[in-house]
Amino acid sequence: MKKSIIEIQNLGTGFRLPRGKIKRLHQDLNLDLKQGELICVLGPNGSGKSTLLRTMLGFDKPLEGEILIDQKPISSISIREMARFVSVVLTDKIDDFYLTAYEVALTGRYPHGSFSGRITAEDKLMVEDTFEQFSIKHLLSSTFYKLSDGEKQRVMIARAIVQDTPVIFMDEPVAFIDSPGKVSIMHLIKNLTIKYNKGVLMATHDIDAAVDYADRLWLLGNEGAFEQGVPHELISSGSFNRFFDQLDVSFDKQTKKFIWRG
Repeated sequence: MKKSIIEIQNLGTGFRLPRGKIKRLHQDLNLDLKQGELICVLGPNGSGKSTLLRTMLGFDKPLEGEILIDQKPISSISIREMARFVSVVLTDKIDDFYLTAYEVALTGRYPHGSFSGRITAEDKLMVEDTFEQFSIKHLLSSTFYKLSDGEKQRVMIARAIVQDTPVIFMDEPVAFIDSPGKVSIMHLIKNLTIKYNKGVLMATHDIDAAVDYADRLWLLGNEGAFEQGVPHELISSGSFNRFFDQLDVSFDKQTKKFIWRG
């Protein structure tokens, strides 16, 4: 049986507002992420996908409940220790005009050494080997900001591997990527769970990619709605229709596509 790396117990997510008011998004969430598993978090805009990820990373405080990483409460884990458990791939831009792809990936080794910048020969070799495995070794000396969106994502995923954590969080990793590039990157992400036995949690709007590649889905809806399960079960049970159908657009169970019904 696969080991649960992250466990969520009776979690409530949302925001604490001025004058003691609370904007609650979800409550009583009981979830886990296992080694070698890809979970995709889906939901309409404003349903709380990013808030859930930020809460699980310790950036936002939970309204109630507990998050355990490797059986330790997240509140007891230091930033340095957290960086050895979880690596993060975001859509945030790196604006430095001078960093190479190699230097960007090398920052993934800092949690294992010194934040003063001491990098070992083994660290450098790990970056080079990872780039070679990802078929992007030709990008090592390229200026990062000049790369295409797809190339940047491959470098950032390589950086997450170099960081050598059991868990990888990703926020919209295939946003703004063309269709061939999207398929290539999703294969790469899926391979992280198979080859490296990583637990990957990915928030995305790309329902097609999530249905095709995820082992499990977490569906977040408005008004605190939540369901989880394997993709084909959530589709056949009508969960996708309950969470995503709109007035003139609905999810078709046979084609696994959204179609116009106006």
